Amino acid sequence: MKFLAALVIGILCFGLGYWVAQSNPEAEPTVSERHQDIAVENFIYTIQQKTKTQPEHHPALQQELKKQKNQVNSLIDQVSPEQIDTYLAQAFPDYDLSGVHNKRAFAKRLVNEFVDAKNDPHEAMSGQASVTAQQQYVANQVLPRQIYAGQQLFAHFDTLGKTPNHEQVFVRWSNQSTGEVLFFMPQRISAGREQNWVGFNPAKGWKTGIYDVKYYQLNDQLAPIAQTSFRIDQVID
Repeated sequence: MKFLAALVIGILCFGLGYWVAQSNPEAEPTVSERHQDIAVENFIYTIQQKTKTQPEHHPALQQELKKQKNQVNSLIDQVSPEQIDTYLAQAFPDYDLSGVHNKRAFAKRLVNEFVDAKNDPHEAMSGQASVTAQQQYVANQVLPRQIYAGQQLFAHFDTLGKTPNHEQVFVRWSNQSTGEVLFFMPQRISAGREQNWVGFNPAKGWKTGIYDVKYYQLNDQLAPIAQTSFRIDQVID
């Protein structure tokens, strides 16, 4: 999936990639920057090949990052701003990150929100969100508890006029029941509208359970806009 490739390049590469390069007990105490870059490039290539051929390993990669969260954040502090810029440009080549001024803080927020992957009902939100089976938003519309495995669902959000209208947001879809991140990427929206939506369906189909959706501003702190949860009781093949 596209989001996983981006996360592997944008997060794992300067986190686990450097950790792998530095954790070899046979390695020298210090590793030259070029040697680190080669190790990271090899690591990225290996993971990319695995994600193409072994999609069932996606949750395992997320769990590995979760276990190494402190090391990842520590290594983000150590790499140069130019390296972070390069990794983020590789991760999100089709998006404008000019609104992200502190790339280091942004990278750390990416790590935290990716590994936690669960909505906090007590976190303050500036807007509101809901998930429906239709692209067209209708107030108070309820998502059916019975859906098709490959059905696209639409997460609508309203900034309520409290969030600057931009052409991009960041969005996370996750399975609350399993903790697995299903989608974690920037998305383009209509800048002139307070109400927008992002449609999504998992590559392997929906499963029964509870899901979370969360929208963020594409800025240094990934400031939250809106979040919601929904439940699927039955899946039709």
